[in-house]
Amino acid sequence: MSKKFIFMLAGLIMILVGCYVVPVKETPPPKAEWVPITIRATGSGAPPPSAISPAQARLMAERAAKLDGYRNLIEQAYGVNISSSSTVRDFVLQNDTIRARVEAFVKGAKITDTRHLSDGSVEVEMELTLGYEFRQMFTQ
Repeated sequence: MSKKFIFMLAGLIMILVGCYVVPVKETPPPKAEWVPITIRATGSGAPPPSAISPAQARLMAERAAKLDGYRNLIEQAYGVNISSSSTVRDFVLQNDTIRARVEAFVKGAKITDTRHLSDGSVEVEMELTLGYEFRQMFTQ
């Protein structure tokens, strides 16, 4: 056999092997219990004493209430990371520190109700719908 024939045969084999189709596994459909769920939270905000005007105090209280509502939604969806430390000296507790931390990205939260209370504080009702994709993040 000639070298040209061998190279052509090897090239043809490489082309045919390279064209092999690999079957792709399909994503399983959502289970029956994996229906979208809606979580609701309330956020509260107080007007700061350093506000220049009543309008600024109201807007800052609304912003604080909205951020508190986001934090409460995230706590329900993802949970809270709690860390603590204690200092003991001569069998007496000197210092006890507890920290709560929440970190997440929120998209699609809706404000369903805003209430301005008589003391200047604001309460905001929020809701967030968690679909199949959210639960899939935790099952992989």
